[in-house]
Amino acid sequence: MDKNPLHLRAESVSTLQSALLVNVVVLLTTLHADLGTKAVSRGRLLRPLIVAVIIVPVFVRTFFDSGIGLAIEICGLAAGVLFGLIAVSQVQVFREPDGRVVARAGRSYAALWIGLIVARSVFSIGATHWYSSELGRFFVRHGALPQDISSIVTNGLVLMAIAALLTRSGALMVRASGQR
Repeated sequence: MDKNPLHLRAESVSTLQSALLVNVVVLLTTLHADLGTKAVSRGRLLRPLIVAVIIVPVFVRTFFDSGIGLAIEICGLAAGVLFGLIAVSQVQVFREPDGRVVARAGRSYAALWIGLIVARSVFSIGATHWYSSELGRFFVRHGALPQDISSIVTNGLVLMAIAALLTRSGALMVRASGQR
């Protein structure tokens, strides 16, 4: 019997690199778009949608429609939405004297996103190197096929990241529209 149900030994570099790449893209996109005082523009709000359109097809090979795969995807989406709402609560949205609607994000906002990305990265490294057998056994006990485990974990993490970005944009858009 395979002691590593995640089957990550042969593909651990690519799986781990993929997870870390998503984390870096999400972090850089978000911090670049939001740190400091910046106008709330259509481009600023659409950028995460563009990132999602690029990231999802590259990293999500299949979506699960039942079982633990679907549960993890839903949990990833829910966690992303929750995190996006918490993060955007750290952003001030107001109207400048010249009439422009702007948003200001500072250290607490950056710290939240950096904390999320570090936690996601540590989880990805751990799932690959430290507790892959335990994680694999958990998924198999809950009905996952061994060959699907890596995809389930990837989907949950990618959907969490995308949901956080899109929620941040949606909430920022709603808050900005209240200032117009």
